[in-house]
Amino acid sequence: MEQQQPPQQPPPQQQWTPPPQQPTGWGGPGYGGPPPRPTSVTLASIFLLVMGVLLGMFGGCVGVIGGAIGGAETQFPGIGMFGGAIAVFGIIILIIGIASIAAGAGALGGAGWARWTGIVVSVVFVIFGVLAILGSLSNLNQEGGLTGLVFVVVLTVGYALTAWAYFTASAYFARR
Repeated sequence: MEQQQPPQQPPPQQQWTPPPQQPTGWGGPGYGGPPPRPTSVTLASIFLLVMGVLLGMFGGCVGVIGGAIGGAETQFPGIGMFGGAIAVFGIIILIIGIASIAAGAGALGGAGWARWTGIVVSVVFVIFGVLAILGSLSNLNQEGGLTGLVFVVVLTVGYALTAWAYFTASAYFARR
């Protein structure tokens, strides 16, 4: 005779439970790191880096030329002071270029000091840009006047957007 086997019990149903809630906040478990860098900060930093390199090269060249003119004092009496003034102007431009490079590179890393350095440099250039725009308006009817005006307007707008990008990205520069 055949023995009947008892009916098999189905496996017990497993209840689904949600995973435990991870605490959120700065530095807590489950925290994914600092907020991502805004695109505006990246573009503004690249602009400051490029302009800083160009300013640094220009300032260095002007400083060397001023030094060469100042060195010609023995052949042309009285020109030494003029060459010295040109050299000092070149050194000032070089320092501003170095500050722009530092601000652009530091802001890419999220440094707060770089944010404020970039804002200050940008605002100074916006002020000088507005003055240059006003001066370029008188040269519109001369050859190359419109080109100069467009060049100055583009640079001024670039610095204004840089200041705006750094100023509005306070969340990115916070807690760094």
